[in-house]
Amino acid sequence: MANILNIETSSEQCGVALAHNTNVVGKREVLESGFTHAKQLHILIDEVLDECAVSPDQLDAVAVSSGPGSFTGLRIGCVAAKGLCFALDIPLIVLPTLQILAAPHIKNSKVVSLLDARRDEVYTAVYEKGGEIKIQMHAHVLTPNSFADLAADQVCFVGTGAEKTKDILPSNVNWEFVSSHPSAVVMPALAFEAFEKKQFANMHSFAPAYLKPVRITASKKDALGRSA
Repeated sequence: MANILNIETSSEQCGVALAHNTNVVGKREVLESGFTHAKQLHILIDEVLDECAVSPDQLDAVAVSSGPGSFTGLRIGCVAAKGLCFALDIPLIVLPTLQILAAPHIKNSKVVSLLDARRDEVYTAVYEKGGEIKIQMHAHVLTPNSFADLAADQVCFVGTGAEKTKDILPSNVNWEFVSSHPSAVVMPALAFEAFEKKQFANMHSFAPAYLKPVRITASKKDALGRSA
């Protein structure tokens, strides 16, 4: 039996789930504005492991959401996951955030995963019913014609960008919109499949898929801290 710790920090929700194979045995999730992941994540990990009476050295792998998503959130999750894997000499599993969003819905319909970005932009990927990816992850500017090729299909639009997308797209009786955050609780089935197939990330080279560079505003003060 594999003990796999799952970490999801790509959005404002910070979550941890411990699974025996695919079965979730402990979970913690916190949803707060302002991204408190740096303060919360290690506390959540400790609480879940203590609750399940599993010590870190009993972990067989760590799975982490690989993006796209919040630059800060992804970095915090990635650093925590890598740190555990290096310290414990166990493999790292990386799971695309948009696949995590799609996973609860792919048995019933096609799925368009949507993570909110700036203005009318989303990060998106399209999955066939059953889970095969149809359109790879990319940044997309929403217009009323977005996803017009799916107009005749039963589609579930899911994620933090679902409501924004619903407001822009024309009404369609075939389409369902589900607003949700990526959740660590969804990850174990995907993580265990990767674990069995030995689909592990290179811990030295892996970096999350930010897609967009972080925005940095130039300081209005000089080197001595005086206002320009």
